[in-house]
Amino acid sequence: MKQELALEDDAAIERLVAAFEALSLPRANRTHRAHLAVGVHYLRDWGLDGALPRMRERLQAYNLACGDPDGYSETITAAYLASIAAEISSDGRAVSMAEQVARLQQRWPSGRTSPPQPPSPC
Repeated sequence: MKQELALEDDAAIERLVAAFEALSLPRANRTHRAHLAVGVHYLRDWGLDGALPRMRERLQAYNLACGDPDGYSETITAAYLASIAAEISSDGRAVSMAEQVARLQQRWPSGRTSPPQPPSPC
């Protein structure tokens, strides 16, 4: 059964990301909100160009460690990261990661909800 972590502040998100990267995040805590939080963290630190390869590598490693080597989707990951980037791009550092994750969770309440398509560059 899925178990949401309390992501009430940026320190909690930093701990989540550290556990995810160390492959020690319990599978029960691998939730839609946790994915959003890692996405926000990666985008703030590396921008979209750096976040996508890092997310790809870490998700594939995490899935392999959890016995799900085929659980990664490049299409879904790229779409979510682009949508998150578009959503938080105007926030700057004045808005905490925790606030951004809470806002994203309201907009996309579950992993079954598709993110809006990012604006077209054309």
